[in-house]
Amino acid sequence: MIAYRRLRGFYYHLLASQIAQDPSSVYLLASSEPLLLRDWLDDARRALRENGFEDIKNLSVDAGFDWNQLIQEGDMMSLFSDKKCRIVSISSGKPGQQGSKVIQALCDDPPQDNLFIFVVPGVDRQARKSSWFKALLSSAVVVELKPVYENQLADWIMHRAQTRALTIDIQSAQFLAERTEGNLLAADQELEKLSIRFADQAVIDFETIETSVSQSARYSQYVLVDACLAGKPGRALRVLGSLQLEGYATTQLRWAIQAALQQLDRLKQAQQSGNLNDRLWQKLQIWSSKQRLYQSALTRLSAAHVERLLQSCATLDRLGKGQQQGGFAEQDWFEIKSLVADFSGVE
Repeated sequence: MIAYRRLRGFYYHLLASQIAQDPSSVYLLASSEPLLLRDWLDDARRALRENGFEDIKNLSVDAGFDWNQLIQEGDMMSLFSDKKCRIVSISSGKPGQQGSKVIQALCDDPPQDNLFIFVVPGVDRQARKSSWFKALLSSAVVVELKPVYENQLADWIMHRAQTRALTIDIQSAQFLAERTEGNLLAADQELEKLSIRFADQAVIDFETIETSVSQSARYSQYVLVDACLAGKPGRALRVLGSLQLEGYATTQLRWAIQAALQQLDRLKQAQQSGNLNDRLWQKLQIWSSKQRLYQSALTRLSAAHVERLLQSCATLDRLGKGQQQGGFAEQDWFEIKSLVADFSGVE
């Protein structure tokens, strides 16, 4: 996917694999697409490790996040490597007053042999006017991963299939695009299933793909998200239980839930400022068939409630990465059940 680097008011092509060739100290990575963020960061990590960045950590900003630790880490040499990288995910898209000061400080006086990547779900009009974003524009690198629009999705799926050693035709790609309703994570999951099931076939015809997808169209993380958005806790918890029995990982479920919550957070901000319009629905790639579900959640959940749910996702993320020790066995499943219950509206 294409990304751009902002320099003197212009954007130019920047791939994650190029991050270590001429590294800046501070980056801002923005996208509303979780899959594109994941892929770009995975490529960036590989490139950085190949160029001596052995100490790479992922940090999630929540209510208790200590922004000053970034300044302190910048002043200390790593115990494991001369070069280190911190990937800081800001799910709300807003660093707050303390975070704004720290980002500006890092831009004004970037620490040597340290690299910071701040990740946000998008940069809205209000954020572009902020002091922290202006500081990033003036002295850092801003990378924006453009969404895949509806008229581009079939081509994207065909290209994505090739990366999995699959060849599919345009009819199959359009079928998958319709079934996944523009959700890149869902489309990628279907391609992954096909690549595993038909590993010995380089070319898969439409009839084979249609039959395979229809047979596997039981519960998925996207059915779970729909139940949460609709405010149906009984269905949401039944789906979650089925997914657990089928062997789904909590990481996979958390990704889907967090992606929906980040979109909901953007919609809630727009709703509160009176800027909720068709253009935003299109930008977030929420098709008309899904808008009713999001409207239901917007009516039911407050902005503070959505923020609390995103903080729960951050806790799950830390558990999954081993950055937070669980207090008991299968705490990740306990946490995601609590998250689903809270999201779907359990009293």
